Amino acid sequence: MKEKENGITKSANFLHKIENHFMEIAPRYRKLRTTDMEPILFIERELNDANRMHGADIGCGAGRYTLRLAKQLGKKCHLLHCIDKSEHMLIQLKKFFGKHSINHFKILHSDAHKIPLETDSLDFVVSFNAVHHFDMPNFLKESSRILKSKSRLFVYTRLKSQNTRNVWGMHFPNFTDKENRLYELDELEHMIENTPNLSLKSIRFFEYERTSTLARLEEQARGYHYSTFRLFSKKEFDKSIRTFKKNIIENYDVNNVTWKDQNILLVIES
Repeated sequence: MKEKENGITKSANFLHKIENHFMEIAPRYRKLRTTDMEPILFIERELNDANRMHGADIGCGAGRYTLRLAKQLGKKCHLLHCIDKSEHMLIQLKKFFGKHSINHFKILHSDAHKIPLETDSLDFVVSFNAVHHFDMPNFLKESSRILKSKSRLFVYTRLKSQNTRNVWGMHFPNFTDKENRLYELDELEHMIENTPNLSLKSIRFFEYERTSTLARLEEQARGYHYSTFRLFSKKEFDKSIRTFKKNIIENYDVNNVTWKDQNILLVIES
């Protein structure tokens, strides 16, 4: 019993740490992260024949992908629900959308597992780089509930193995060990297969050529642009970033650090 209680306490502390992370980082989150248009363009093509759609971005954060999706879909999307557990992120999203004159949206403060939307009410659901924060089976079940028949769920994420091949996985000590929330493709496929009324329609792999500087990479890490860095103690982080800088200096021109980022997009049909 004591072991179970310790596990529950540890889980609660972890969730509290992540909630505090998004509260603290919300005002500068979009400046720290990279946003790619390729998945947005792919989703637009997939939804090309639809019109006056109602959709949702679950785990929308400060809206960096949501805004691009809203602009790309234009009048095809009649209403876009922006759903996130962090009120601070949603505040930033609202300001962001206001600056860009986007008004066909509705903010919903909710987690991904009990969404306050009617059953069979949406034409599409998207989630960008967020599902590692969710209880995935319950997210899939809830997405299935709110989607209309023959509608689609788009899940954009990175696999655990992909995470080992980026600049952080290769050169930042313990980065991949700390980040244990990501999935492999077979795990995702299994969860989708075991969700009633959902089927995996297609899989799209993305690869991006990245270029940065050591100064910018250090700025991102110290700014906690990945929540993974919150899983380090201060002592661990300081030690790892020193080694990271050493690794970059030894392997790259510090003003021209290049690598490849990889992501996956799952197209799931209800």
